Amino acid sequence: MQRLEVEGIDEDEKLRRVVKALNQNPNYFTTSSCAGRIALIEVPGVGDKEHARFVAKWHRRVGEEEFFDAVKGWRGELWLTVQCPIIHVSCRDLGSALHLLGVAKECGFKRSGIISVTEKRVNLEIVSTERADVPMGVDGVLLCDKEYLRFLLDRFNELLSRSKEKMGKLCEKLTSET
Repeated sequence: MQRLEVEGIDEDEKLRRVVKALNQNPNYFTTSSCAGRIALIEVPGVGDKEHARFVAKWHRRVGEEEFFDAVKGWRGELWLTVQCPIIHVSCRDLGSALHLLGVAKECGFKRSGIISVTEKRVNLEIVSTERADVPMGVDGVLLCDKEYLRFLLDRFNELLSRSKEKMGKLCEKLTSET
């Protein structure tokens, strides 16, 4: 798969440029954002997000050696997750929200949508479909072999790369509009 590069800039810079382009437009301001990530999360028990902790997280492709080094010394349940970029934007009105929503969807952010409407603002969430969560072990014991872990890492890296390509398209589109 060909990798999209926007003016040779890295992934974090693409997100910064998207945020800057949005914030320079009088119709928008961003409220939160994340460039996307792969993470290993330790959870004491099912649904206990309050006490969950990151064992490792990467906002880029993960190498096999660093991944296997991170999959050591945890307790509870261990989950591997990949999350696509997410940007929350407050829009001046419905028209500006619908325009930005169209741009986001055109760039591949298919799960984007209006998340709230008030008399003053329309709030959008720009997000895509590249997400997966997989339980990997419990009480310090992995429930899968290294071959399956390599398979997961390969797939999760691919999902992250796909979502980063979409961020590049969005960066290109928004910076060309300003």
